[in-house]
Amino acid sequence: MDWKKHHRILIITGHFGSGKTELSINLALHLRGLGESVRVVDLDIINTYFRLRDKEELLEGQGIDTIYTAIKAKSLDIPALDPAIEGAFLSGDRIIVDVGGNPSGARALGRFYPVLEETGYEQIFVINANRPETQSVEDVVEFMTMTQATSQTQITSLFNTTHMLKATTAEDVLMGIRKAQEVSDATGLPLLGTVCLSHLVEEVQAAYPELYILPIDLYFRDPWML
Repeated sequence: MDWKKHHRILIITGHFGSGKTELSINLALHLRGLGESVRVVDLDIINTYFRLRDKEELLEGQGIDTIYTAIKAKSLDIPALDPAIEGAFLSGDRIIVDVGGNPSGARALGRFYPVLEETGYEQIFVINANRPETQSVEDVVEFMTMTQATSQTQITSLFNTTHMLKATTAEDVLMGIRKAQEVSDATGLPLLGTVCLSHLVEEVQAAYPELYILPIDLYFRDPWML
C-alpha cells in the first residue's frame, strides 16, 4: 500500500487492548523508514499502561517527535493536552494519533475537531476479534458509533489487529481478517489491511495475497511477558 496516497494525519482508534498502540508505533517507524517526517501524538489519557509516551526514547532515537501531555512527566496521569498538538496538525508532517481505548478516551480527540475539520484526516478503527467486547459485527459497529459520537469525528477505514500477544497464530490473524471484512461489508468502510507478526507474514499472505500486511514487532511486551 502506498501510504503517500493517504491523508498525512492518521488517527488510530479502537477498543483498549486491541493493539492500536502497537499499530501506531510500528506504522510510525515504518513510515519514518520510508523517509517521511513523522510525529506521533499520544492522546491516551485513559489508560496508564502501554502508551506511546513510554517509547518516547525509542521513537525520538529514530527521529520521530513524541507529543503527549503538557506536563512532561510520564509517571503522572495528568490529562493536560500539549498546545503543540494543534501545531502538529497544522504542520506538513505525517501525524499519527493514538487515541484512548474507549468512547470516553476518544473525547480528547473532540478537543481538536475544528482544526481536524480544517486540515482533514483519516481515522482508522482497529478490530481485534479476540476482544470480548468486539467479537460480533454488531458490537463493533456499536463501539464505532459511540466513538464517533464522543470524538465528533468520523471513522473512515478499518484495520485488523486481531492477536493473542506472543501466542498469536496465523489462524488468529486470518479469523480477524474475516471478521473485519464482515464489518467492512456492514458499514461500507474499506479494510485497509492487517498487522501480522513477522514470522506469520508468509502464511497470511498466501491466504490473502491482495491484502496489505504491516509486519510488526511487539514493542510493549517485555521478554518476561506473555
